This record gives sequence, structure tokens and C-alpha cells, in this order.
Amino acid sequence: ARQWTIRRVPEVLQQSGAARPAPQTSQLWRLAVLSIVAVVALSLSACGGGGGSESSKTSGESSSEPSSGAALLPRDVIIPLSEVKEVLPEMTQGTATGQDESALGNPTGTRSVTYANDDGSQRVVISVAQYQSSEDASSAFQQAVQGSLKAPGGGGETVSGLGEEAFIGTSAQGGETHVGGGALYGDLIVNATLQGYDGTEENKAKVTELIRRQAAAAEQAL
Repeated sequence: ARQWTIRRVPEVLQQSGAARPAPQTSQLWRLAVLSIVAVVALSLSACGGGGGSESSKTSGESSSEPSSGAALLPRDVIIPLSEVKEVLPEMTQGTATGQDESALGNPTGTRSVTYANDDGSQRVVISVAQYQSSEDASSAFQQAVQGSLKAPGGGGETVSGLGEEAFIGTSAQGGETHVGGGALYGDLIVNATLQGYDGTEENKAKVTELIRRQAAAAEQAL
């Protein structure tokens, strides 16, 4: 989360160089631009501490078990760090992965991954939510967009040429700006949120490109 719902990101890896949790932001902003999952899944959410304790054996990301009825989608549904770096070269590590608890409606499966730069001052949260049908996904997307339009402290706009429908916006909370977006692809909602970035047109374009790449990867994986 696309009112915004807060995305509760699983426990951040506790080691030298790991990203620190981001300050919490408005619930309203995360709901709209869904991680739709921006997400934006979107109230643009920040990375909060806590979550799971199971360490990933295949990456530097901490992992948590699903806490809702939705299944946890495979890790490879989300684009890898190498591809994220093609859009955001400053990203150097994956810090958390798990279920997207901000997903609206009744998804059948979700997955969220957080990447960060060296000191954790800039992050990107990418998420995918899969629904039983395209109708269910569309309903959840519309709910997120309507929430974003009513949310205080944020602004957004529709985006053409990205999925069947797409929304992108910015939000300033606690001195940190988030730029996030979400898009509908059949039975999938794909979200990407930049945390610690200015709300420029260039950064909005980066969010759009991340969503486009993520949608292609998710459609292939699922």
C-alpha cells in the first residue's frame, strides 16, 4: 500500500551496511498508488521495522512468512538487483522480501522486495499482487486510485501506455519524499515506490520503467 495502507516491510537485515528502516508515512498515501504496492501498493509506504525473522539463504534480504490468506509468490517473480540497477545504478543490496501486506482486495498471492543504496538513504519497494480474476484486480486497483485522490499530502496522475491502467504520484512525509506508481495487468497489480527521492519527472519516469520491467517479469514467471 495503493485511504493509503501502510506497507509493513519484513525485518530489515541486521548487518554492517544494511539499510535502516524508513520512517513511517501516511496510511492514506500508501493505499492509493496501491505497491497499488506504491501500491501508489499506493499510499507510498515506508519501510518499517519488524516482520519476519527467517533469513533468506539465497540473498542478503531478510524474509518473512505470509500473514494473510494470500500465498507468498516465488522470489523470482520480482526483478533481480542486476535489473533494478539498470534503472537505479545507486542500488547495491536487497534488504527485505516477503508478502505485500498492503495489497488491497483479496489477492491470491503477493510478493514484495526492497532494494537500497549503501547507507539505506534511498530505497525502492517493488511488489506484485495476483488476483483470482482480472475483475478482482481491477476492483482493487480502482479502490487504490480513489483512495489516492482523497489522500491528504499527496498528488497523483494517471499514466497512459502502461498496462491497462496506471497511476503515479508523490508524497512528502517527515522530510522524505516518495515517488510511487502502480499499474493493472490483467489479474496482476504491479507497484514500485522510490523512497528518499525527489518528485521529479525524471524519477516518475524511473518508476514507470521499473513497473514496465516488473510486469514483464511477473507475466513470464506466473
